Amino acid sequence: MQAKQARFVSLRWRIVLPLFIAVLIIAMVGAYFLANSLSGDFAVSQTNILMESSRAVSQRIAALYERQRTEAQGVAFTIGVPEAIANGQASALYPAMEAIASRAGLDSIIVTDARGVEIVGIQRVAAPDVTDYAISTETDLSNEVIIASVVEDGYIGASGLMRTTEGILLYTAVPVNPDNELVGVALVGQQIDRIVAEVHGSAIADVALYGPDGTLMQTTFAPDVSTFSALALDDVLFDQAARAVQNIPAQSLRIGSMLYQGAYFPFAFGPNILGVIGVVMPDNVPFATEMGRQLTSLMLATVAAVVVVSLFIGVNILIVRMNRITQAAEALASGDMTARTGMKATDEIGTMGQALDQYADYVQERQDILRGDLRRQRRETTHLLAVLESLPDGILVQDSNGRVILMNDKAKTLIGSQQISHSPDLHELIAHVTDVLGPALAPGLYSLGSPQHIDMDGKMLSAQAAAVMTLTGQRVGTVVVIRDITTDVRRERARDKILTQIAQEIQQPLSAFSNPGQRSPMSEFAREITRHAVALQKMVVEMRELADTNLRDMPEQRQRPIPLDTLVWSVANEWRQIAQANNLTLHVIIEKAGLHVLGNERRLRWAIGNIIDNAIKYTTPGGALTLEIRDDISEGRAHMRVRDNGVGIRPDELPNVLTRFYRGNPATKEGRAIRVPGTGQGLTSAKQIFEAHGGVLTIKSKQWVGTAVYFTIPLTASVGLEIPGLGADLEGETVRIETTKLNRLH
Repeated sequence: MQAKQARFVSLRWRIVLPLFIAVLIIAMVGAYFLANSLSGDFAVSQTNILMESSRAVSQRIAALYERQRTEAQGVAFTIGVPEAIANGQASALYPAMEAIASRAGLDSIIVTDARGVEIVGIQRVAAPDVTDYAISTETDLSNEVIIASVVEDGYIGASGLMRTTEGILLYTAVPVNPDNELVGVALVGQQIDRIVAEVHGSAIADVALYGPDGTLMQTTFAPDVSTFSALALDDVLFDQAARAVQNIPAQSLRIGSMLYQGAYFPFAFGPNILGVIGVVMPDNVPFATEMGRQLTSLMLATVAAVVVVSLFIGVNILIVRMNRITQAAEALASGDMTARTGMKATDEIGTMGQALDQYADYVQERQDILRGDLRRQRRETTHLLAVLESLPDGILVQDSNGRVILMNDKAKTLIGSQQISHSPDLHELIAHVTDVLGPALAPGLYSLGSPQHIDMDGKMLSAQAAAVMTLTGQRVGTVVVIRDITTDVRRERARDKILTQIAQEIQQPLSAFSNPGQRSPMSEFAREITRHAVALQKMVVEMRELADTNLRDMPEQRQRPIPLDTLVWSVANEWRQIAQANNLTLHVIIEKAGLHVLGNERRLRWAIGNIIDNAIKYTTPGGALTLEIRDDISEGRAHMRVRDNGVGIRPDELPNVLTRFYRGNPATKEGRAIRVPGTGQGLTSAKQIFEAHGGVLTIKSKQWVGTAVYFTIPLTASVGLEIPGLGADLEGETVRIETTKLNRLH
């Protein structure tokens, strides 16, 4: 028999509603009685409030005095102040005093000597939109009570009132006595209106300040003749207030149409009594009545009820939103992938609902992607088979166990069978992803190393391999690309044979000239032939290396720190005689000496020499060229330049001069074509060498004016060991000329 399904009762009715009723009753009753209790204790006598306000004013006066005395001592103890006072140097005191006054918000600082004569004094002068300090000197203040209290009576922290052009100021004075010898007095002061405003501090009570003679000096009441008259004290009350210690005298007074109560006590500022201060407050401060207590209790009870009702509504809204999430989750669980909560992430519940919607969107998106992937995989499998058959290279695919699972017709033709798949050489094949497959056609291929050459049945094959990896890094197979490089190998061997033969044929006549025992008298022309034959042999060797090696590949073990000065002079001396033979002048300009670069010295000499060779070829006899190290170091690079005043490059040919095998049509200004031997690879190879060293090569030229080749090389630190030089005659006949004598190209 099927069990009866339990009845579902929402938490809203099971817990929230009973809890709401209970909390509402407790909150209203508690708020009512609490308000009654607090209102009953609120009745405080006006006299107590007046006395508390008086004590608060006294405490603020004491705190103000301590602050002024601290600032006065800071002036007295400032380094250099005692010496400046003793020497009467007012100019030495003014900057420090102005800085202290500005920082501490003081209105005046005065420094006197031991007689009470002012050394220097500053006082704030307020003008519209401007606040500045006026300076005074040599004022005799010895008759002021505050000065006498310090100089004659030895007071530390004496206080007093002084009248100035800016009004009455309250000063605090301390002695300046280094080594216990009095050399002067330091006073700091503030305007009396600022003093009264600072000690006021209460919105209930106002403050009135009376001078030593009982005159009202300042009050927080609005300035009015009737107010000042109503606040005046008779002599008896003033004397009682000035001598009051514990029993503070009070009186009732009328200001305008309102009654006030005033309490009066001594204005004690430090050790000195400077007058009387009064605290005045209205005589009608409202106290809670029985009706007020009842209204207050009812108001608090109503507020408590509103708060509880608001909580109930808020909890109810939360439950409704939670139900939306529950319903959407149940629909998704039943297979309805279109169910959504439609909630925004405005709070934690909204974030939960939005996260559920995002997860549902993600699941649905993944399902759509999987269906699309299955269709695309079928199409790509067919396409891949067709592409592999159309490739000019052989493609062989193996699984992780080495079994061949795919081989195109080209591979079968090259190897004749599948024996290469089991050859030991296969395990040594390491390669990058081949250009034939490409990343779009073979995703997940990971490099295994460099290609291997296999000699098979009289053919030379190049095999490149790559591992096929999954997203988790697991190897699932190997792809091998096989190419027939027999023709390329034969061509390289033939080239090597020809270069070797050329080198041997050049070497044979050189051996006869270089043998000291067989050397016969030779003319200068024969020696030049020998020298150029050696250079030709060197060029053949370098041409062979450049043909065998990618110019961009610069092994680190062949690089070393090179003094740039030495490199430039070596290249200049190597090409100097060739330039002279062409009736040209080669200049060397080193604007920045002592630089070092990291590189392959032989490659760099070849590259710079090739640029100079081009300048010689395209400069008419009588011209000049320069090899420069420029004084322009930026981003850690050395900047160099080769300039000539040759025929230049036509504007339409300039963009192509760095293209391999490009030969322009240079001509003189008279129209005579310049024909020089070459293949059009020199500048391209030089550019590759500088880029392999991390540099840049650029060309600027103006037809029939000249050409400038700019190139940069990164700088490095010199090595710790001494680098051998090239000898004392390094510069030879190459001389430096002034830059102003050369035609400049911009």
